[in-house]
Amino acid sequence: MRTRHLLVAAAIGATALIPATANAATLRVVSDAKNVFGATATDVASARSYVDSKGKRHTLKANTAMGQIVATGLPYTAVFDASYNAAYLTRIVGASASATGYWAFFVNGTLSMTGATDAKLKASDEVVWLVDSDYSTKNGPFTYDLDAKANSNGTVTFSATRIGGPKAIVAGGAPLHINGAKVGNLAADGTLTITPTGTWTAQIPAKGRIAASETLAG
Repeated sequence: MRTRHLLVAAAIGATALIPATANAATLRVVSDAKNVFGATATDVASARSYVDSKGKRHTLKANTAMGQIVATGLPYTAVFDASYNAAYLTRIVGASASATGYWAFFVNGTLSMTGATDAKLKASDEVVWLVDSDYSTKNGPFTYDLDAKANSNGTVTFSATRIGGPKAIVAGGAPLHINGAKVGNLAADGTLTITPTGTWTAQIPAKGRIAASETLAG
């Protein structure tokens, strides 16, 4: 029962010369303990070029993770590495990675081992960018991916995974809030079934090493 939103990217500045190619991958960007883009699943097109930190334009293949960031219109800094003929992001919106950290991106909950300029996205992919201030630590930051499934008996089953390590893990024990009030903790398998009344907004609050969670509405 996840709601997907569509972002139609206008051709602006760097992307105007090379048309954007639409795809249905979703995008969320998390920094400074909050979602700065795509609090809920948002489909984003992928631009076909980017401009590096020295002002040089580079062509991208269709449906790349870098192109998806460009297509949002968010301000970014991409540092080009000639030895790899690729670039990495050091800043998205106002958040810059520190000297000991980096902007990492996860595809379907797994840390991408492919650079953003080469990572190809599929229609079903869910992409999350997360800034890590210290890549030497194994304890986060983390973000939650939240899903909801409507059942035939009127209940809704919520499930969540925690993203921030090499792979997503089940978010057992995480507190689920509906309309700002806690309704319970997820079971060991990362799920909780409730009967919501009226319209609702669900999320897992940010706390400690948890930067933010995806927000769902129903």
